[in-house]
Amino acid sequence: MKYVDSGYGKVPLISLIAILSISLTVNLPGLAISPIMDKLDHVFKHVTELEIQLLTVLPNLVTIPFILCSGKICTPKNQIKVLALGLGLFALTGVLYFFADSMLELILLSCLLGVGCGLVIPLAASLISQYFSGKARTKQLGMKSSLSNFSVIFATLFVGWMAAINWHLSFIVYLVPIIPLALIPFMTDGYLRKHSILNPGVTYKPDGELTEESASAESNSKGAKVKKNVLPKKKLIGLLFGIMALYFAITYGTEVVSYYLPFTMGHYHLSTGEVGVATAMYFLACTISGFLLTEIISLFKKYTVHVALAFCVIGLLMIGMLHYYWSFILGVLIMGLGYGTIQPVIYDKTSAIAPTPAKSTAYFSYLLTCNYIGISSVPFIIEGAEKVMNGQSNPNFSFIFNGIFLAAVFLLAILKHRSFVFEVDGAPAKPAKKE
Repeated sequence: MKYVDSGYGKVPLISLIAILSISLTVNLPGLAISPIMDKLDHVFKHVTELEIQLLTVLPNLVTIPFILCSGKICTPKNQIKVLALGLGLFALTGVLYFFADSMLELILLSCLLGVGCGLVIPLAASLISQYFSGKARTKQLGMKSSLSNFSVIFATLFVGWMAAINWHLSFIVYLVPIIPLALIPFMTDGYLRKHSILNPGVTYKPDGELTEESASAESNSKGAKVKKNVLPKKKLIGLLFGIMALYFAITYGTEVVSYYLPFTMGHYHLSTGEVGVATAMYFLACTISGFLLTEIISLFKKYTVHVALAFCVIGLLMIGMLHYYWSFILGVLIMGLGYGTIQPVIYDKTSAIAPTPAKSTAYFSYLLTCNYIGISSVPFIIEGAEKVMNGQSNPNFSFIFNGIFLAAVFLLAILKHRSFVFEVDGAPAKPAKKE
């Protein structure tokens, strides 16, 4: 059996593959609809444009409360059952889409899709947080981010190919959850408990959680002196809110690519094919930076977040001010490298402040709710700002406005460069348990 380093010792490679496979599903809701919206407009001739747009919006909106629900109900004893339920609903929806022949059926299935995905999303990151620590955790969270972004590239291309044959075939992408569903036996606590090789002093509690002493054991094995520090609960909550605010800001700031890049590039007479290439380049850059996360952190060290924010600002302003095909491509690549770096770093920070690994699911549910709120709020904030600033006629307004917004966040990061929210080195101590 092949093993990989977990920071606590070694875990089976098949278990890592199983846990990472969950990430293939988290960005899929609404994806199959986006490339075929124009086709659906011709298939369902008597429905409104709003009804068709609901097919992309509803999964993300329904996902939000069920992300919170997942964080609330998950415990070390039932989290795999919740995961199986979410993946099962997700895959079942994918099957039912093949038999949907009315707009009402598609809308209802979009809601069911959001339910299944919402239950799964926090667990994609929290399972890594629970079974990995230190540099091993950072590396695997980078892999998680890369795989979720890669799935967007693959699925978008696949949907386009399938839609040319039959629009129903586009929904095959919603069967991807079958992969992690089949691998669930390899990510159960029982399997990991039986087959993991733990460092000296690392043990499991009866509920399957690694003990608090495991972190100390890992440090001791490297000859480091361990100090037991305690952070008050209010301090931890403050850090969590800071990380959530940063994730909202970076998600809102960069998600403008998905909403407005086609309109901006179209205004400058670039084809839909060129728009598709530019969009794919953005997610490709996100994927690459996730795979290279540990190398990027080694290069920029505690200034990694600052550099990533700067990349996002440069990319947004380049798209908003330079209007050539090459400048659009370069802009999305730079921005994708920035976002693809900062996203897993934010995940790692969330893991670091969770009171216990078992509670990381709840912390990730709060964090990822901010992500989906950020995605959903883009058109509302941009349209409101356009009205206030009379920017409706400017095709570059969204990118310039968001570039300035993230520039302000970058300035705040410089002023607060010693804050845990903006610094990569180190992690706050665990709080005292008062349960």
